[in-house]
Amino acid sequence: MSDTSQPVQAVKPPRDRSKRKAKDQAAREAKRAEEAAQRPVRPPPPVTVMPAPKKAGRKRIHVPTGDRVAELSFTATVSSVIRCLVEGVAQEVMCVGTRGDGKTIGVLGGMILHAAEHAKRGYPLPVKWLGVADTFSSHKAKTFESLEKPLWKGAWRSSDGGHVWTAVVNGQAVVQLHLFGIEDQGASDRVRTECHCTWFEEPAPTSVLVASSGVNELTWSTAITSQRLPTHAHVAVMTLNYPDEDHWTWQRFQPGFGVSGRHPDDPTRAWFRIPPGERADATERAAWAHALRDRPDLLRRLIQGQPGTVMLGPQVADGFNEDVHVAKGRVRPIANEPLAVGVDFGHTPTVIIGQVYRGQRRIYAALACARGGILQHLDNEVLPWLGEHAPWALRSANMIYGCYDIAGETGEQSDIERDPVRILEQKLPGLWFPGPVKWESRKHTVVSAMHHHVAPGQVSLQIDPVDAAPLVKALSGRWHYPMDRQGQVRRDQPKKPNHPWEDLGDAFIYWLWGLTSDTQPPGPMHVETAFSLDRAIPTEYSFTI
Repeated sequence: MSDTSQPVQAVKPPRDRSKRKAKDQAAREAKRAEEAAQRPVRPPPPVTVMPAPKKAGRKRIHVPTGDRVAELSFTATVSSVIRCLVEGVAQEVMCVGTRGDGKTIGVLGGMILHAAEHAKRGYPLPVKWLGVADTFSSHKAKTFESLEKPLWKGAWRSSDGGHVWTAVVNGQAVVQLHLFGIEDQGASDRVRTECHCTWFEEPAPTSVLVASSGVNELTWSTAITSQRLPTHAHVAVMTLNYPDEDHWTWQRFQPGFGVSGRHPDDPTRAWFRIPPGERADATERAAWAHALRDRPDLLRRLIQGQPGTVMLGPQVADGFNEDVHVAKGRVRPIANEPLAVGVDFGHTPTVIIGQVYRGQRRIYAALACARGGILQHLDNEVLPWLGEHAPWALRSANMIYGCYDIAGETGEQSDIERDPVRILEQKLPGLWFPGPVKWESRKHTVVSAMHHHVAPGQVSLQIDPVDAAPLVKALSGRWHYPMDRQGQVRRDQPKKPNHPWEDLGDAFIYWLWGLTSDTQPPGPMHVETAFSLDRAIPTEYSFTI
């Protein structure tokens, strides 16, 4: 039997088409990426700036938004800020103004124009900005409103619950704005995110109406170090209403009294002050001023265009008005008249010096010791001041009288072996007695003083604006009642610790209390007192300017 079987053929495995398909797809994507890289970036429409024909001092800036060009009108000062953003004239920019000055809108427009210049110079879009505020809720309350205005024609589009806003021009994302607050450590760490530029909205505390502590300087500096993505101009800009003159924003730029300028020691910092009324009309500003007539702190900062005390809680010195109670010029001691002195031995030993003359209470100096005890303070600050401005008071024990913190009778300073009262009596011989302890008595002494008048048209309290400037700051609002983030206020005691403001406030109380004593100064001169302070709870106040 013959073998008719055929040789066994090897069976080829089925062809793996999935790998071939993936390889082809990768090749196509690589080719598209190469073509895209070679394709020139299409920048937004060119920027033009031209004078407005109808209103002097304003400029029209053509900002590309969506499929059209929005013609936005900015004031001359805001236009200068935009120029800084577009051209990189300065690396740190401060724009400060009153209410309704167009600061936020100006910066948002400047971001788009900065992106146009960025793309023109060959950098890839979008430009990444970090938008920082004290809390994200602050952004929702203010920034969102500016981003959603009809003038943008829908160019700004939100995502991620409003945390990210993208400016889209001709279908292309040109700006990506990341908004966040620094209310906790996790949020604070976001300032370390790499970006091109940064924007701080209202980094200074606002008022008692908003429980905000603002943004600290370290956060600003950290954000600047995060500007590491390549662009033609790294810029950090802040927009804010007028802050406290002691706040880091004001101190960092030192804007003085001019409209704009450069830091004297750092030309990379530029500041712009929008003149009050440059944008809002007179009728509108008058309505705002009327609404804030009982809030001189807000009137000064939001309407008048000057730095002032930012109240983080209700002021203890209710009724204090800087425009009324602070002298327009220097207030000098009346020679050969006794001096009234108030002394607090607290964390920051403080001495207030003044007189009562023809019924008017006059405060010449508020001296607070930053380091040391009462002994050092008397030797280094108080006695030299008296030697220069009131030498007669040092030549006789009959020329000084006053009131002190009763805690000084038993307490001791860390650097001396004698109690503070004995040191006070030794250094400043005169008539001394302890002040009140209960807060209700102390509080009503202050309130009565703020609302008292000598005669129609004559202010009862005048404070020197130079040597007593720390007291002015304390009474303006730095000496305040505590308030939590929910707006709840406790009025049983001022905020503690709060140095040196609580110490200045206490010394002021002792100074006032000394004037109400039945004991007359021992000197031969009689101090004219046409009034006395009522320590009882006042039922009605009257005040005449």
